[in-house]
This record gives sequence, C-alpha cells and structure tokens, in this order.
Amino acid sequence: MFEPWILLATFLTSLAIGLLFIAWPGLLMSQEHMERDLGARQATHTRPTPRVGGIGIIVALVFGCFYYADQLSNDLLLSLAAGLIVFCVGLREDIHRNVSPRARLLAAFAAAALAIALTRTVVPDLGLVDNSLAYFVFPAIAITLLWSAGTCHALNLIDGLNGLSSLYSMSAAVGFFTIASFTGDVDVQIVAGLLVSAMLGFFVLNWPFGRIFLGDAGAYGIGHVLAWLGIVLVARNPSVAGMAVLLLLFWPVCDTLFSILRRRMTRKATDQPDRLHFHHLAVRALPLLRKRSRRSQFDNPLASLLLLPFLGVPILTGVLLWDQPIAASFALALYISLFALGYVVAMKYFTSHRFRQPRRFVPLSLSRKIEGRQNSPLSGTYTRDGENFDVLIYRDSPTVYWTLQAKAAGTGALILYGKFRNDVIAYEHFLRDAENAQAA
Repeated sequence: MFEPWILLATFLTSLAIGLLFIAWPGLLMSQEHMERDLGARQATHTRPTPRVGGIGIIVALVFGCFYYADQLSNDLLLSLAAGLIVFCVGLREDIHRNVSPRARLLAAFAAAALAIALTRTVVPDLGLVDNSLAYFVFPAIAITLLWSAGTCHALNLIDGLNGLSSLYSMSAAVGFFTIASFTGDVDVQIVAGLLVSAMLGFFVLNWPFGRIFLGDAGAYGIGHVLAWLGIVLVARNPSVAGMAVLLLLFWPVCDTLFSILRRRMTRKATDQPDRLHFHHLAVRALPLLRKRSRRSQFDNPLASLLLLPFLGVPILTGVLLWDQPIAASFALALYISLFALGYVVAMKYFTSHRFRQPRRFVPLSLSRKIEGRQNSPLSGTYTRDGENFDVLIYRDSPTVYWTLQAKAAGTGALILYGKFRNDVIAYEHFLRDAENAQAA
C-alpha cells in the first residue's frame, strides 16, 4: 500500500519547511508578533518562536494525497479539501494576529458545513442504535458540525507544550489507521499514515526545545483532518462504533469541555486563554514532585511525555472496542469521570502547595546606580498576596536587549533573570512568571 519513499518524502517535506521558517523566522511572521507571544497568558516559552509549523505538515500531507489521489475516494478527498477554510483563517491569525477566537471557531464550522455539503456525509449514529440519526437530518448535521468544529478547536487548545499536540495527533492517526485496517478502508489508512509521517517531521523540530510551534493553522487544519477520518469511518461502516471513535478524540475534546465548564463556573469569557488546562498542571507538577524551588527548561517537554499514557490509553481502548458500542460507551464515561477526578485533585494539590525558599542568592543591590544604564519606568516593587518583589528592567546601551532581574524583597534572592527586545515584553514575562508561581 505505502511506498517507503513517499513516506520519507512526506517526512522530509515537513521537516524542510519547518527548518526554513526556523532559519528565517521573519519570512512570514514579524519579530514584533513573535515577541508579543511571550507575553500571552497561556505562553510557556521564553524566546521569540515562529508559530507556522503547521504549514509544513499540511503541504506535506497535500503532496502525499496528490500522489495517492487515484486511491482516495471522493468523499474523503472533498472532506479534507474543505479544511482549507479553517487552515487559511488560522494562518492569517498566525501571521497578522487579527482573527478572534470566535471567528476561528466559526471558520471551523464553515469548513465542516462545506465538507457536509460536498460529500453529503454525516454521522449516521454513535453505535448505540443502528442508524439512529439517519432519519433525522438536522440532528445528524448538528452532531457532525459539532464533531468536526469541536475537534479543530480542541486540538488548538491542547497545543500548549512542546510535542504534546503532535504526540496526540500521531497517536490518534495510528488509531484511525488500525481501525481502517479492520474495515478495509485503504484510503483512510493512506491519509492516516501520511499524517503520521508529516507530523513526525514537525515533531523533531518542536520537541524537546520548541524551535517552531504548530500555530492555529496547523492545529485547526490537523484537527479537521482527524475529525473527518473518524466521520468517514463511521459513515461508511455500520460496524464501527461512533463511541469508540470518540475515544480516539477523547483527550482534546474532554479538556476543551472542562475548560468551558471551568470558565462558566468562574464567570470568565469562554473564548479567552488561561493556564489551567491539564497540560499546564502537568508542567507545574514536575517541580513540586521533584522538590525544586523553580521550574526547569526541561519541564515543558518532560510534561508532554508524562501525559503520553493519558493521551494513549483512551485511543488504545477505542481501537480495541472499535465494534463494541456499549463497552465503548462505558469506557468513555469512565475516562470522563477519571479526567474530572484527576483535575479536581490536581487543582486542590496545587492550591495547597507553593514554592518556598529560593536557593540562589545574589548580593548585588537592585537600587545601586550604574553609570550609563537606562532603567525602564516599569522597574519597581511588585506586591502580590503579601509577597514583595524588586523588579529591575534596564539596558546598558540603546543597541542591546533589555535585562530583567526580579528579586525577593528583603532577601535579595534572584528569582527571575532574562533578556528581552523591549521592556514591555520583559515586564509581561515577569507578571506571567509571578502568576504561575502563585498558582503553583
């Protein structure tokens, strides 16, 4: 079925395009936008990074599908082509930063609606009652729209750690490949295999050091592909349980639903990012479990590996129960319950444990004046929950980066240090770090 050179070419295409954007990050994205990302509420990186890695994946996938076009059925090809809508909208956000979360979600629904119109394919049932939706057009369309757009949006939300979204996407694609091997859907196997190969080219650049990010174009585009691999499998094969396929999409969708519920309960806007997703909690867990006072640069990629079993077990369950709808439904309910329990326990643990004594001390006084130094007006004392921090942001000349030093007031313990292109980015980085330490 697969020719090895095509898989290798798909991998190398994704890798080469990613390397191109790493070598020339200003090719599509401005330095200003990459620096602004550092101050984003949900950001976990500390240096300007291009977030257009999804371009290489989608281009490589299109290349592979073009080669195998004569083996791909029209319903699958057209449903995937409809995803170009949400990919292009996501790419505009990656480059220009002027597309709201609501507009991106609407684009995901538009892509799903176009796929339905072009293929006349909807989810016929979830496997509990045969063709339960086949005679009710509007509920079937509504579920298909939510399935497709929800998966797109969900994959974008879990794209918060180096390697996390690509590890999940490759695992889910392998799951779809396996189920398609049971049903004989060779074209689904081809697309799933090509997706794994293209994602691998991105993964080696994204993990562990995060040289490039997936971006909204990649997250929404790949989410659309995964969603329609599942929809096509369920629509074509009455033996495939819809609930089992939902297990392959469990982690991002469940995390998204819980984030919506969490924001509703705290009366916050559901379309605004935060740092309370499960993967953010995993990053905070590592320093506490290892009894370190501060986070390490390796906590981000290690957290992705820590979450891999949680991503993979529901996918494996869905594959094993692909034709057993009742068992798959019970498994889905069980994993949702475990997810909720784990999240509640983690939140209670973090609110009762805080980082205590910093271990590194620097005797230099922040108040000491140095000739020729330019201090930012954002320097000063920052107070939060009874803790005081002396923040100094300065540069030695107009041609060098700004230096950020944050120390615990009274002890002189250095808690944060870094260099940034401008003082505003430096100050936003300090605010984000202080907020994370308090939450932990």
